[in-house]
Amino acid sequence: MSKKNVKAILFDLGNVIVGVDAVKLEKAYASYGKVKEGAVVDYFMESDNMNRYMEGKLTSSQFYNKTRREFKMDIKFGEFYQIWNSIFYPFPEMNDIIGVLKEKYPDIKLVLISNTNESHYEFIKQEYKILDLLDGHVVSHEMGCQKPNTKIFTEAMRVAGSIPRDTIYTDDRMDLIEAARVMGICAFQFTTPEQFRKDLVKRDIHI
Repeated sequence: MSKKNVKAILFDLGNVIVGVDAVKLEKAYASYGKVKEGAVVDYFMESDNMNRYMEGKLTSSQFYNKTRREFKMDIKFGEFYQIWNSIFYPFPEMNDIIGVLKEKYPDIKLVLISNTNESHYEFIKQEYKILDLLDGHVVSHEMGCQKPNTKIFTEAMRVAGSIPRDTIYTDDRMDLIEAARVMGICAFQFTTPEQFRKDLVKRDIHI
């Protein structure tokens, strides 16, 4: 695949465009209730409530109430979401990479494709202006499904105006990389910004 064939690059969000430290939730919420070590991280990663929130099947109010009861937390709505959104930190190198891609390769569409939730998404849009450079956002809580569901990948390519063979996708999770590859998408696992640059060079995209 050369850059002449590449029409779109799809980016995951957490641990690709911004960093994520879920352990911060546990430390912060512990002062509000009975939180066992590892419980909040497990809840964040794989609970039914979390999955439903990420698919837009729970509102932010409903998720707050369910989570507060789950951990017997005495915490107000605003405080809960201030902590909830505190897990992110910037990846300045990725800001630079996306900025150069946008300027140097204007014909390549850059699209966000993320399993996320309403609160995280709205917070990141406000705090991380790098998302404004992307040509489209496809997010699970608006789609009603999460990766690896083919529906969300198909929608991201529709937004980008691409098809699998001319689409690049990067994500930190290997299971999602493999799911994209099954669809014929050129996908590679994100480890560091420098590795991302090297992967793009293989496709004759130099940044």
